[in-house]
Amino acid sequence: MVVRQGFPEAMQKNMYEYFDEASEFEMKPAVYPSLFDVKTMTGGYETKTNYLGLGQLTERKEADDIDNIDPLEGWTITHKSRIFSRSFELSKTFVDDMPENKTQNVLQELAAGWAQGLVNTKEVFAAKFFNYGGYTAGHDVFNGTITGVVTDSSGDLCYDGLPFFNLTGTTRTAKDGSTYYNSIAANNFSAANLQTAYNLMSVTNAYDEKGEKINLKPQIVLHSPNLHFTVKSILQNTDTANNSSVVQNLVTPVEWSYLTDTDAWFLGVPKKGLTWYERQAPVIEFYQNPKNKNYYVTIDTRFGAGVDNWRFWQGNNLSTS
Repeated sequence: MVVRQGFPEAMQKNMYEYFDEASEFEMKPAVYPSLFDVKTMTGGYETKTNYLGLGQLTERKEADDIDNIDPLEGWTITHKSRIFSRSFELSKTFVDDMPENKTQNVLQELAAGWAQGLVNTKEVFAAKFFNYGGYTAGHDVFNGTITGVVTDSSGDLCYDGLPFFNLTGTTRTAKDGSTYYNSIAANNFSAANLQTAYNLMSVTNAYDEKGEKINLKPQIVLHSPNLHFTVKSILQNTDTANNSSVVQNLVTPVEWSYLTDTDAWFLGVPKKGLTWYERQAPVIEFYQNPKNKNYYVTIDTRFGAGVDNWRFWQGNNLSTS
């Protein structure tokens, strides 16, 4: 029979050890840290207003006054941390009747599952910015509102009130009045369509909110496993006769199994325009409920993410609802 004095504390310590061991040695590598700029959030949310700077300098003669310009106020962007939890129950009779080493084996498997489950949870959450990024009605993943605390004026849409990936019929307006779009419908992955998307991002959209030219070149193509061979064959094509070789190794393919739209693909600059916030590392608790004497294991963590600049990403073949 298990001596229960100090049992919850010992099991909780073991759960942390099992969880950490699984995190170190058994985890499948996550993709989201290569796409998002990962930071630490110290509060429940972050709200920031981007100022657009003074722009280009103006030439003046030696005796002339220096031109004065007021910095333009950009978009107000709100990102929040979110809570993710799970629990597991062990009956009192199970703990009483099971040898302690076998109980520990159960908890070790549980901790290993939670370790991988946490990575999967983060991957699914991160992928939502792409899976729902073209939705004209938006999605909660973009909403930074915390009821009674802070209101995200853009709601379920991107910070400027439009989908993260918007089509030509719903152009977004920059602070200087210029209009843009960063999504192309019915644009299957091909050498010609890759060039079209590349030019849209690196030429047409390569301006800041003030309308000044910026250096913007996509570095990766993000896609689901369904496009594995299509993307590989086109990016490795050396067929000069059909002019397909011009896109050879143009961008680096990144395959992500958490993308749900099988023919969608994205161009982007890694760690630009998207921010990931770690708020609270996983907290594991093991305790006994005094009402029914059963044991409970819980895991609780907090993190969040958001869009800071749409220009660094471009989408194709996206669902709009």
